[in-house]
Amino acid sequence: MTDRDGPPGSRRACVHVATLIVLAVTFLAGQALAQDQAAIEKLVQLNKKALADYDTLEWESAKRTLLEALVAGKKAGLDKHAVMARTYVHLGAVYVTGFKDRDKALQSFTRALEIDPSIQLSRGIASQEVNEAFAEAQRQRGAGETVTPPPPPPPKKKTQRLSVSDDVGDRDLPVKITALDCPNEDEAIIDRTATLRCALEQTPALRQVANVFLMYQEPGKDNYTEVQMTRTARGWYVGKIPRRAVNGKSIRYYFEGRNVEGKTIVTNGEEANPTILLLMTEEAYRSRRKKVDRDAPDKENPLIVPEGPYQGGKRKWWIGIGAGTGFGYAKGQGLEAVNRSPDMMFHNLASEFVPGGAFAGLLHLAPEIGVQISPNVAISVEGRFQYIPQPAQYSHFAANGAISGLLKVMRYSEQARIRFFGTGIVGGGEGFRFTVHPVDPAIHPGLSGVQDFKDTVRGGPIIAGAGVGMYYEASKRAAIVVEAHGLAGFPIFSFVVDANLALQINFYAAEKVTVPGRYVPREENEEPK
Repeated sequence: MTDRDGPPGSRRACVHVATLIVLAVTFLAGQALAQDQAAIEKLVQLNKKALADYDTLEWESAKRTLLEALVAGKKAGLDKHAVMARTYVHLGAVYVTGFKDRDKALQSFTRALEIDPSIQLSRGIASQEVNEAFAEAQRQRGAGETVTPPPPPPPKKKTQRLSVSDDVGDRDLPVKITALDCPNEDEAIIDRTATLRCALEQTPALRQVANVFLMYQEPGKDNYTEVQMTRTARGWYVGKIPRRAVNGKSIRYYFEGRNVEGKTIVTNGEEANPTILLLMTEEAYRSRRKKVDRDAPDKENPLIVPEGPYQGGKRKWWIGIGAGTGFGYAKGQGLEAVNRSPDMMFHNLASEFVPGGAFAGLLHLAPEIGVQISPNVAISVEGRFQYIPQPAQYSHFAANGAISGLLKVMRYSEQARIRFFGTGIVGGGEGFRFTVHPVDPAIHPGLSGVQDFKDTVRGGPIIAGAGVGMYYEASKRAAIVVEAHGLAGFPIFSFVVDANLALQINFYAAEKVTVPGRYVPREENEEPK
């Protein structure tokens, strides 16, 4: 054995070290692969977010998201990965379309082609100006290839079928669909292709619908142009009003669902009563959208109806019945029955009355009928039927309650299943009454036989006040309401705080088959004339 071979123990040690190195390299390679996959998935999600911003013309947000994706990709060592090339393509489209910066767009497209020379534009961003900039980037690299928009569909005499971008129908359908439901915005950008969509309720009658058509009236024309809508994988029917028709101040349109024989089964709007799409400049549209987003109480997807019983401010009117009691400051004009009594011993109790705290009888009932003026404002008329039980021997001269009517105006908090509200109250009638026990046997031994007598102190007959409450929607039809009212009586002054618990039964307007839409603007190629 030579010195080069070394002792047997040394050889075994080398084998062990080599084995450990192989295992470590294998482990680290697997770990690196997992990290790469996580980084790629992050870049994919950032690109999806940027494209969503692209669709809604949020150029700054789209640019920030794509730049974030590029930084993350470089940190993960994905400089040459195809997902980075796609990110550069999307960034170039944003520069061209949103910022009109052709130089930066060319830089982004060139970088994408350096990573993947065979990369092409996706249909969703392939507008004419994007195509031209991308083709120039290809020529500068010497690729010698140009990109042209997809060929238009063959023309038809009456109906044109318009292409749909890959991601137009990617949003989920609304949870609740009524007949032919077309949730589109009311405004569009002038000189931009307008993409509109509808969802079809799946009932036995509506399953006969074979095709859905968009009918729009070009400016200066009397007749409507017919567009057969395309059904997406998610179930949306999508159609477009071409750029050449999106001019002037507005466009009239409606939708028809027809069976295989061409018979109209369902409509959303009609020729005599179409939906109006207002047209405005891009600057005005963006300003409008910012105001809507700022004022909107809810940033969630407006196309999705919340699950559960909550109906928000959709009720039109209600009836209710409540019950409560009150406590307050009894002043009025003193003891009512004692003041009227001809019995001098009894009448002398009037001078001993001192204004102060007192209960407003046993209870009062509060029947109510109300109207929802808007989702957050309502008015109602409520009764205040106060009951004060009296022993039979006193009932002919002592008051046993008070009946009044109240007009209430309510302002609710943001729509939710539990809502809080404030109330302004005016009304009148008999006002309200407090109960007072004027006979003290220790002080008035001569009246010991009428210790159970209850007299009353009145406030009113005019009532004014305010209140607060909580509204809980237990089901679509039934709601539970807890209220506290502070009521002052005039010109006979007293003040009472009522606590009420009520049950309200809600009623809703019949849902319309025709609903105004919500339009989502998109940058698309001009349709062929």
